Amino acid sequence: MVSPGEFRLIDALLEDGAFEPDVDEDGSVSYDAVAQLLDDPDDEPSAVLEQFATRGVLNDEFVSKVYVCPDCATEGLQYTTVCPACGDPRAVETAVIEHVCGHTGPESEFESEDGYRCPDCEQDLESVDIEKKHRYSCRACPESFDVPDDRLRCRECESLFPPLETIERVLYRYSLTDEGEAWLEHQRAARETAAAVLEERRFETEIDTVVDEGSRPVHVLAEDRLMGDRRIVAISETPEAETVDAFAAFAESVDAHPVVVTTSGTVQREVAERAERSELTVLAFDESGEGSLVPEYETTDSVGGHRTGLFQRLTAALEVPSRGSRQ
Repeated sequence: MVSPGEFRLIDALLEDGAFEPDVDEDGSVSYDAVAQLLDDPDDEPSAVLEQFATRGVLNDEFVSKVYVCPDCATEGLQYTTVCPACGDPRAVETAVIEHVCGHTGPESEFESEDGYRCPDCEQDLESVDIEKKHRYSCRACPESFDVPDDRLRCRECESLFPPLETIERVLYRYSLTDEGEAWLEHQRAARETAAAVLEERRFETEIDTVVDEGSRPVHVLAEDRLMGDRRIVAISETPEAETVDAFAAFAESVDAHPVVVTTSGTVQREVAERAERSELTVLAFDESGEGSLVPEYETTDSVGGHRTGLFQRLTAALEVPSRGSRQ
């Protein structure tokens, strides 16, 4: 079931074009624009974006990578090098001189007042007698080496890790696909149709709003203040039992009748069974013609599974008793 916040996120892409990752100076990564659109009950922005990319609603374009500390989960590890012998980060690239006598050492060991002198054979050196190279020297041990080992340092716990032992996260730029735009229009049409049908029944309706101050947002809120009747509508492709149960429990907590609209024309069998035995209305959005809500839908044993037949609802669309007349 797509939440109002998630729906709001996809809708914003029609104008914004794409969501870019925000990388702070300390290396932490966020999607600030996405976070502002989602509501508290929603998942983290990166998880929501990845979910819609997996479904084909969003396109994910590679931007870069960041690495996360496996010990404290801090993002944005800093690259450094260490001595391959002792693992100390004080591995410093220095100029190294190699004398024909066979002695090799840092350039500072050869420096004298008159030029260069070999500290081993004590011979004054001409430039032709020496070969200068750049190598790494460890300040913690006597080791000298050509190539240091790579490490990533955590700025919080200061631990050092080989890159392959850290957690790699790939940053993407997210944009709406053609299929995603069509999906959005279909969901939007279902939401607007539900609101229009309720308005025809003299309900005052609001789209993407909260039922009571401080409660979670709903796709459609409909109220008949004179009759003391309230209904909330959830738009979902293929309603699942777990999310419908949570929605129905929320509806009961705010003294509202729950209405679930399937935009795929299919619901889980458990949802259909619940609609028959409890105060829950399930309808399907039929986009043919001008679009309408119908009390007929198919059932499936699992989301994405094989459809097992047409389930006929006996009640008319949204024709449920008001709270005042329920037994």
